[in-house]
Amino acid sequence: MLMCKTAQQRQSLWACEYCQHHDRTPLSCGHRNCLQCQQNTTSQWLARQKEKRLPVEYFMVTFTLPFELRSLVRRRPKAMYQLMFRVTSSILKDFATRQGLGNIGFTSVLHTHSRRRELHPHLHIIVPNGGFDPKRKQWRKGNKGYLFNEFALAKVYRARLFEAIKKHPDLSLANIKTLPKKWVVDGKKVDHGIPALKCLSRYLYRGVLPDKDIIDYD
Repeated sequence: MLMCKTAQQRQSLWACEYCQHHDRTPLSCGHRNCLQCQQNTTSQWLARQKEKRLPVEYFMVTFTLPFELRSLVRRRPKAMYQLMFRVTSSILKDFATRQGLGNIGFTSVLHTHSRRRELHPHLHIIVPNGGFDPKRKQWRKGNKGYLFNEFALAKVYRARLFEAIKKHPDLSLANIKTLPKKWVVDGKKVDHGIPALKCLSRYLYRGVLPDKDIIDYD
């Protein structure tokens, strides 16, 4: 990363077919935590999400993992993150079915840390306010300014995640002294989704520490 796009890296040579002009460009390192390399990937992801958008109202639903369960994430991060994606996906689909919205689609983004660099796993999910009715082959619009009840989402989230953890072969609640009672699910309207997508894209492919926060290295 220290040599990314510097003279010490290998270079690519660009030459014009019609004149003598040529240019040498240092190659990037391609590292997962390099901010210079991930900028292009971030822009491409945002462009794809914009193309998928529907001309409807959007909501951002955030599912947070309680503090008491973060020790499981430290021991088995991949297993826990996969469960969070699977459980929240099933919850949103079931709530949409109960409200008669039919099939819904959404974009889920995992954030693992808070702004203070503390472990704070949570999922931001961008959801259109409506769904597709496969029987009638038409779009069903949701309630204006309202998606799902947050307290009901939190209650179901708690029950299903506990159940999923108990069934998982590599996870156990035996070492958790106090099972969390307070579960947080937040939902807010984000107009047509662009501001929320831009916000999420800033952290999607980047490392936890930006360049400006690195004081020294050895």
